[in-house]
Amino acid sequence: MTTDETGAKRRSKFFWFEGVTEAEVLRSLNDTRPSRLRQQGTRRLLVGVTAAVLLAMALLGFVTQPKLQSYFEMALLATVLMLYLALRKSVRQISDAPDELLDERQVAARDAAHTVAYRILAIVAVGAILLHAVFPHSTEAGEALFGARTHLLLAVIMGAAALPAMVLAWTLPSEQPEA
Repeated sequence: MTTDETGAKRRSKFFWFEGVTEAEVLRSLNDTRPSRLRQQGTRRLLVGVTAAVLLAMALLGFVTQPKLQSYFEMALLATVLMLYLALRKSVRQISDAPDELLDERQVAARDAAHTVAYRILAIVAVGAILLHAVFPHSTEAGEALFGARTHLLLAVIMGAAALPAMVLAWTLPSEQPEA
């Protein structure tokens, strides 16, 4: 086996826990082409749109027609997946990359983003518990809010997956094009 074959085989390593391949992370980190996705304004717009789509997904329980609800669910799920992939691309996949592929500054930024993301998730969990206490299942609002738990759970799971990338996208400064 030549060194080129060994290098190609090594780059195709898949990191199961992170859900990325070494090749895609290195390609993203080494990409020097200018991109609007790497501008802070665009990143923040992506974060806002992703948050709005996740909120819409969580509130699908208020749509009473099952067929319409399923159409909205599929459209919102596809939209949030595309937004998540765009967010990952905008932060050069730092939010999901393993330590061995990042330098110390990137590891520190990623870890800080994960800390903020989990604090946000804790606040959301406490908020959900308070909503459950204020609107028990026996009320009409409580039934609408918690009756269709699938939508709420799906929004929370997608939000938890996207939140580190969202935090990084919000906090990272714009990248300056190289001369």
